[in-house]
Amino acid sequence: MPQPDRYVSVKIECHSKHLHDICVEVDRQVPPDLRCEPNAGPGYSRGGGSGGCSIPFSDELKETTMRELRDNFQGSKRRGYVLIHQ
Repeated sequence: MPQPDRYVSVKIECHSKHLHDICVEVDRQVPPDLRCEPNAGPGYSRGGGSGGCSIPFSDELKETTMRELRDNFQGSKRRGYVLIHQ
C-alpha cells in the first residue's frame, strides 16, 4: 500500500539547466514540507519530456535522494524539495 509520507518532491537539474519535477519514494517518512502533492505517485512529473536530459534509474534516484536528504536536509526543507544536480 502506498505511503504518501514517504514520497519526496525532487527536482533534477541536468547539464542543460532543465529542471524536472519527480516524486521519489524513500525508505523513511519525510516532513510535510518535502512531500509530493497528495495525488502524486512515484515518478510523477509536472513537466513534459526530458529535454535531452538523462534521468537516473529508480534505484539510483532513490539512493541519490536519500543521500541529499542526509547531507542537505535543512536546505532541502527550506526549498520544499530535494535538488539533484546531474
